[in-house]
This record gives sequence, structure tokens and C-alpha cells, in this order.
Amino acid sequence: MRIHFVGISGVSMRALADAAASRGHTVTGSDNTIGGHSPDNVIGADLVVYTNAVPQDNCELVYAREHRIPIIERAAYLGELSRTYGKVIAVAGCHGKSTTTAMLGNAFGSRLATVHVGVKDGSKVGSDKFFITEACEYRASFLNLFPDIGVILNVQYDHPDYYRNEEQLIDAYKQFCRNCKKVIVNADDEICKGLTPHPITFGMTAGCDYRAENITVKNGMRSFALTGKRRAKVNLSVAGEHNIYNALAAIAAACESGLSLTDILPGLGRFTGIARRFEHKGLAYGKTVFTDYAHHPTEIQATIAAAKEIFPSVAVVFQPHTYSRTQSLMDDFAAALEHADTVVLAPIFSARENPIDGITSHALCRKIVQTKEKAYCFDTFAEIIEYCKSIKEKALIFMGAGDIDKAAEMFVRSYVPDQ
Repeated sequence: MRIHFVGISGVSMRALADAAASRGHTVTGSDNTIGGHSPDNVIGADLVVYTNAVPQDNCELVYAREHRIPIIERAAYLGELSRTYGKVIAVAGCHGKSTTTAMLGNAFGSRLATVHVGVKDGSKVGSDKFFITEACEYRASFLNLFPDIGVILNVQYDHPDYYRNEEQLIDAYKQFCRNCKKVIVNADDEICKGLTPHPITFGMTAGCDYRAENITVKNGMRSFALTGKRRAKVNLSVAGEHNIYNALAAIAAACESGLSLTDILPGLGRFTGIARRFEHKGLAYGKTVFTDYAHHPTEIQATIAAAKEIFPSVAVVFQPHTYSRTQSLMDDFAAALEHADTVVLAPIFSARENPIDGITSHALCRKIVQTKEKAYCFDTFAEIIEYCKSIKEKALIFMGAGDIDKAAEMFVRSYVPDQ
């Protein structure tokens, strides 16, 4: 087939296009960043794949509909593509799924599984024996997948623009479990435990099928004894307690897929993280600069905690992601950000939403300063960069799921060392 991808520059779309090409299809694509869109791009296509970021009145989609060329949304195509592989492993959860999916790809090592993960340079085209993918709960898109093994890392309320309440989100996860032949869940997460009757479990509490014991920390990196179904010493090259859970999930999924610990542990130990997950960007103005994708209070607190195990003081530049999430979780954001020594807020990244009256970064800042002295809000990246030059903290994390990483890069580039 000739498959045309509308919005091909997106990380997930690019990965799907590469996977489709590896299956023998001819792939074309368009995006605003590579010449824009035109009906001419679609002429001769057998199938058009589009991302939800593309509006329905996009000229290429309109042409495809008018000329009866089949069109399919990205998440649905991911489901269709996955079924052309031998075994499918899908990693779900409100936090950590990208990291765990990439970890799992490393753990498979020489098995050369095909890996689909929505971060830059995270995906890879490998053999057709295994297809490893993250499974996103937004708009219940993970229900397009029917995995041989499903992994659920955690469940917390998010995406208030789609799910009316936590119960609706939990129902979606329960349906995802029903889609899976085998389910692996975090037994330390109360909601996860109730999703399916007979799960395989991982965690730190007694009775888990894959359990971490005797945890030690050196420079923020964890080592632990794996017990339960398998026993081994596990050494990680990523910081933070949350990565113990990610590693346990990856180990469990790989073992349940038939791999041995001899296969799994070398690649897992070499895993050093993915883009925008406590990613080191450089040194500037006496500070070590990181970017992080955290955009939910739980993720924010986990990243700050990991940084504080390495650095004596931590400053966070946070860009809230969407008005609805900021409104729904305002108190939780304030509580999570209080763990940083200094908090700097950027304007809300609207993504797909229109503004909500009274929901701004300034409103969040006012809530934080009720209990914390060092919290500031600015309206531009330029103002943020100028202010951050003078802060005293040793680590500076630019945090959020929008374009705050650009501010981090601008900050590092602005620094000219003394000659």
C-alpha cells in the first residue's frame, strides 16, 4: 500500500510511518513544518493516517473523503499495525509509560523488538516477533489495542477535558485489561489492584510476583534485589524511586514474554533515560540544567524528589499543561511544587483548549505563595531566563509537557563562560 501520514512530524506519527515502511508499505507524509498541506499530497494514496492534532477540515482529509480514500486516526492505526506482529506488549499508566516502554525495548536487546514510544529517538524498528508500545489513556485511545501482555503502572485522575471523573477513567482501564490476554499491574497502587481478577503483580510489598527488596541508593541511582518469580541483583542507571517501579514492570513484561534475566538485565542496566525525563541539558550560570515532561502533580513531586537526592537545592520552572488540568488539580499542583526550593511559573500551555476564566499561572502562583516564599510568575520565556540567571539553586529543572524545553535550551545557549 501507499500510506500517507498527515502530521508526520509528530514523534508517534514518525515512528508509525517508519514501522509501516518496514512492513513493505510506501510511506509519504506532510506537516506544517515540512512544506505544509496540499490535496496533491494525497493523490494516489491507498490509506491516509492522521493525528488528532490535525483539524477535520484539513485539505488533505477533505480530499481523501471526497475521493473515497480510507482515512484512519493515529491510535486506531497503531492498533491495526500492532496486529501484524507476533506478540504485542502495551504499557499503560498515568505516569511512566514512555520510560517503561523504552526500558522494555532495552531489556529485549538482541531480540530486536519493534518499539513505539512517543518521545524523540525512543522508537526503533526491529523484528516482527515483538511489538512493544506505550498505551495512552487519553480519549481512551489504548482501547484500540488488544495486547498479549498489558502493563499498568498506576492510575490517577487526569485528562479532565475527556474523563468526567475518576470512575470513568477507571472504567476505561478495566476495559483495557479485558482487551489483554495477560495483565501485569502495580500491586502497590490501590486502583491497579482492583482492575482485573487475576493479575501478575510487581511492587515492593510482600507477595508480589516481581518484588524489589534491599534497595540501595548511590548518586540517586537505585540497586535492588529482585525476588518473587525470579531472583537477581538489579542495578539501574536512572535516578528516582519511581524508576524502581518502571524497572520492575519492564522485568515482569520481559520475563512473561519468555526472556531470561540473562537476556534482560544487561540492557536494562544500560538504560539511561529518554528525552525530557530528567534529561541533562548542560551547565549554565552555576546551575545544572534539566528538562522534564512532568505535567501531573505526582510526576512533579517524583522528579523533584529524584533531583534532591543528587543536588542540595532545586529550582523548578513549571509550565502548566492545559487549562482544564490546571483547574481540576490546582491544589495538588501547589502542594507538589512546594517541594522545590524555588518555583518559577510560565504561562499555561493551552494545547487543544480555550482559556478558562480565572485559571492562570498567576492564580497558581498566588496559591503557592500562601505557604511558600520563593514562588514567581512571568509572562514570557525571556523574563524567566533573565530571572533564572540569578537564582542560587544548584539544579534547575524546566518542567512541563508543552514547549518549556525551548526555554531550557535558550537558557543554556545564553550562557557564555568566562574565557
